[in-house]
Amino acid sequence: MKSLVLGFFLGIVGLFFGAELPDAETFLQHFKEKFGVVKTIRCDFIQTREIPALQMKLAFTGRMAYDAQARRFLWRVETPMPCAFRLQNDEFAQWDGETGKVFSISAAKLPWIKTLQEHLGQWLSGDLSAMRKEADVKVLSQYRVRLIPRDGLLATLANAVELEFSEDYERVAEIRMEGKSGDVLTIQFQNTLLNQPIPEATWQW
Repeated sequence: MKSLVLGFFLGIVGLFFGAELPDAETFLQHFKEKFGVVKTIRCDFIQTREIPALQMKLAFTGRMAYDAQARRFLWRVETPMPCAFRLQNDEFAQWDGETGKVFSISAAKLPWIKTLQEHLGQWLSGDLSAMRKEADVKVLSQYRVRLIPRDGLLATLANAVELEFSEDYERVAEIRMEGKSGDVLTIQFQNTLLNQPIPEATWQW
C-alpha cells in the first residue's frame, strides 16, 4: 500500500538563470514567487511501477482529489482493476471495486498514515521548504528537482524522489520515486484543476 500511495517534482533555470543551474536557496526563492498557494487539486494520473528484479512493468490509470483545508485525499485507480483509498476525518479507508467491500481504520492506529498524508500535501502543494526538513534538494533542470531523504518516513521508503513541475510552475506534473528495493514508481498528472470546488460526489466510491 505504501508503494501504491507514495509514491510523487522540479527546477527553475532557463529564462531566469541562463544556462547555469542555481543553487537550492536561489531556486527555492524564485520557486516561491512562481508557485501559488494550493488549496484543492483534482486530476487524472498515469502510474507506472518498474520492478527490475522481476523484469516487470505495471501501469495504472485513475484520478486523484486533494483538499488541504478539509484534510481530504482520494486516490482512485480505474484500470486495470478498480480500487481506491481515501484519507479524511483522521480515518483511512480502502475500497475494492470488484467486491464493493470497504476497509476502514483510524489513522491513529497506523502512525505512518498521518505522516503519509503530510508528505502528500507537501508534494502536491510544492512545499519544498517543508520537504527540506527531511531531504536535501538538488536542482536538476529548469523544471525538475531531486529530493534525497536524510531521515523520517521518506528515508525508509525511497533513495530519492524527483519532482517535475509544469512549464508555468503552477502544478506538479510528475513524481518519480526510487524505492529501496530498486523499484521505480512514476506518476504523471494530467487534466489538473487547481483551487476549484470539489463536488462531494468525487469523494464517494
